[in-house]
Amino acid sequence: MKLDAKFDGTIHKVKDGSIVPDDEYVVFLAKDNAFALALPVYRAICAAMGADDEHLNAVDRMIARLHLWRGQNRSKCKTPDAKGERLLDLE
Repeated sequence: MKLDAKFDGTIHKVKDGSIVPDDEYVVFLAKDNAFALALPVYRAICAAMGADDEHLNAVDRMIARLHLWRGQNRSKCKTPDAKGERLLDLE
């Protein structure tokens, strides 16, 4: 079952080049103000669950890149919306 109705594409894992199935990923955009607030919460939950240091460090680096991008692209940052968008029919 595809999870994300807003985005379609092919996602590859960097570690081995394998394709991530549609039922294992969702997409969030750097311009999404809610995602920018949620990512540090995700990181804290990972730490509380005992995620390894490699994962936590990767998330820390992603947060830093996200803040850099958002700082350089303030005009693109916005409250998430879907009004008027065509979505995949996943029902």
